[in-house]
Amino acid sequence: RKLGLQSLPVAFGVDTAKWLCAGSIDVTQLGVAAYLYSIGETTYANILIALILPQMFFQNKYLLKDPIKYDVNYQAASQPFLVFGILDTALAMGHHQF
Repeated sequence: RKLGLQSLPVAFGVDTAKWLCAGSIDVTQLGVAAYLYSIGETTYANILIALILPQMFFQNKYLLKDPIKYDVNYQAASQPFLVFGILDTALAMGHHQF
């Protein structure tokens, strides 16, 4: 606050911010997986779901437990699954015939 930052924890508090972060990541990725299913890219959608599940596990283990104490642990454990999920989605979109 002293620096004028308006990050989620500053604006909403740590407890609300951790739920907003986890929820926005999960809802967005689940929505993308649903879209991939809807356009017939079921293999890519299944891969994305498989990559979302470990993220949810690590959110529960680290982020939702204590986001300040376990921030680095959460990022190190969860980030690769998020990045591979983005790659999976990009490959699905490149593979799909529009």
